[in-house]
Amino acid sequence: MADLHVHTSASPCASAHMTARAITGEAVRRGLAMIAVCDHNTAAGVRAVMSAAGERGPSVIAGIEITTQEEAHVLGWFPSAEAAEAAAAELEVDASLSSAATPCSLGETVGLIHRHGGLAVAAHVDRRSFSVPGQLGFIPTDVPFDALEVSAAGAARGRAAEFAGLGLPLTSSSDAHFPEDIGSGATRLDVSEPRFEELARALRRAEGRGCAIA
Repeated sequence: MADLHVHTSASPCASAHMTARAITGEAVRRGLAMIAVCDHNTAAGVRAVMSAAGERGPSVIAGIEITTQEEAHVLGWFPSAEAAEAAAAELEVDASLSSAATPCSLGETVGLIHRHGGLAVAAHVDRRSFSVPGQLGFIPTDVPFDALEVSAAGAARGRAAEFAGLGLPLTSSSDAHFPEDIGSGATRLDVSEPRFEELARALRRAEGRGCAIA
């Protein structure tokens, strides 16, 4: 089981209790095999969580939650902390401002993520605010997303069905800003081991891999 959208205290809107040790400890308690650290417009919290996880904690995916020029949120999941940091360095935005819009359009944001070897996911597509359909009114077919994320609350209300016909993998995560929220939304991954390469195969449904909202 994976929770692929977790904030740390590097996100100004997250609790100060979202420390690396608290996050990995809660992930272990919840039985999560993989988490993705996705702070707003920054990868500053990634390495600390990776270090805290060590060999006994969950696999940690380096991520960013990017606010596009249109004020839509896009998750970038990257193969390494270095790749996430390099992408974050191109955003040219003050990460101390929670959810501040970057100069990058939606298409440019997805291109940036892919250029650094990452996977691009439209975040919490069921929400009215800060989602691609919430900001644009639709999900553009010419933007090559790798997946769509349905919020934990939306998944519980059955809203994933609204997006099932778009031909993209659906995930769900906690979007945790507090330790007790970690694992409240999750994605089941059919993979051989919890690592980025297997996550990418699961989204492509390659080699017998797959994913589904838990």
